[in-house]
Amino acid sequence: MAQAVPVNDESLSAQTYHALRTGIIVGRYEPGSALKEHRLAEELEVSRIPIRSAIMQLDHDGFLVTAPRRSARVAAWTERSINELFDVRLSLEGLAARLAAQNAADGASADVLAEALAEAHRAVDGGDRLAIAEAHARFHQTIVELADSGLLSTLMRAVGGRMTWMFYLTGTDRDPGVQSHEHDELLDAIAAGNARLAESLAFSHIEKGRAPSLGIILGDG
Repeated sequence: MAQAVPVNDESLSAQTYHALRTGIIVGRYEPGSALKEHRLAEELEVSRIPIRSAIMQLDHDGFLVTAPRRSARVAAWTERSINELFDVRLSLEGLAARLAAQNAADGASADVLAEALAEAHRAVDGGDRLAIAEAHARFHQTIVELADSGLLSTLMRAVGGRMTWMFYLTGTDRDPGVQSHEHDELLDAIAAGNARLAESLAFSHIEKGRAPSLGIILGDG
């Protein structure tokens, strides 16, 4: 059973969202399973109002599939959905890396990206699978922030959650140390202001994960 949502400064709806999001990522709520409002409210010890708000956001972020007058269901990973995620990431994150490097060449600091990468390295050293997935996703999202494009940031918000979910699912079979090394190279290219190299490294880093992710998630790896 999921733990009750704690009370803190974060809004109850946001807390409920994060609790359900984490539950989906770690497999507490399995793909295809129905999420019923009254049961979730009992599990998390909240009313149905924050549950309903969280479900709407999780649907928007690609974690759930909803239909009128039917229970929301946890989204299932398919070959198509995995390939779609990689295709979108290649386009958006390649652009983000190029823009981030261009901004660095114009004098913007890459310190925030270095801090995000250091956090990812610490997560790898700690060995917590969820923390590693979250930290690696945060590194990619920080590149988008450095790109300083409002529209690009908006588009990536719809991708970030599923990216974290995929990183968690593939984390036990893909070497996080290798991924961290590729992140080191990408950081160096961005900090140096080498836009084309940064774009190329981002594309290569993402594409290298496609075949292994397909194999692991679909059970062929």
